[in-house]
Amino acid sequence: MDEDSDEGLTAEIMRALEIDHQFVRWLDAGSHDAIAQVRSRGRKAGRALGYKIRTFVTDQAQREDGQVAVFVVAIAATDEDQARIAERSRMLITHAMNHLLG
Repeated sequence: MDEDSDEGLTAEIMRALEIDHQFVRWLDAGSHDAIAQVRSRGRKAGRALGYKIRTFVTDQAQREDGQVAVFVVAIAATDEDQARIAERSRMLITHAMNHLLG
């Protein structure tokens, strides 16, 4: 991968982490370089945001199509971001309940 695509992936992951504290990319289980790139760029995105990050890959044996999910998850963020995510969660729950109740 070239530096531009690495930086583009880092920016994409940062946007997802800022919104939902998670990023998921489905890849072919044999794409070891791409899996490593997502995990590396995820850690870099987390450092840039001041988040503690965990990355992991699902077990390819659990699917018949040979795909794995590569996760980048913020397990600790700034207090401001934690409050923003909590407020967003409340808003989404309220919206869902209003939609269900009519």
